[in-house]
Amino acid sequence: MMETMSLSTLNSPVIQVVKAIIYRSDGHLFMQQRDYAPELIFPGCWTFFGGQVDAGERLKDALKREMLEEIGCIPGHVGDELFQWKWLGEPPSQNHYFPVCCEVDDESFLLNEGQDMAWCAIEDIKGLALTPDITETFPKISLFVDQIKCKNKNDVS
Repeated sequence: MMETMSLSTLNSPVIQVVKAIIYRSDGHLFMQQRDYAPELIFPGCWTFFGGQVDAGERLKDALKREMLEEIGCIPGHVGDELFQWKWLGEPPSQNHYFPVCCEVDDESFLLNEGQDMAWCAIEDIKGLALTPDITETFPKISLFVDQIKCKNKNDVS
């Protein structure tokens, strides 16, 4: 659950973060299980690939860089931003979520960061230990997956 704003949060700069909602036409999402490193928040939780935006960097460029760093490839076209979510913890961050339709085979992925990676069906995601952003934006993520499935169903008919 989102933390309430504290005095220290008000004095902290808001970090910009980008997240890739990498998806397949069947609606499965590609997710990362975070490492158990002591310096990481939410160790072992599942989330989307992505990370912090560097100063002066455009959001989509940051996301492409993060995907190259974390999974060794840019698996497809980065679409327009779907939604945002703000973390009010320490440090506060503004998270930007972008769709990436996977156009590569699974052998193209090389896990460079995190404990594990997996394709997850939307109905299975709720059963995982999730980062707060995934938990709190789950209705938006679910709606996005429904739209993918509906579009693909209409394309087949």
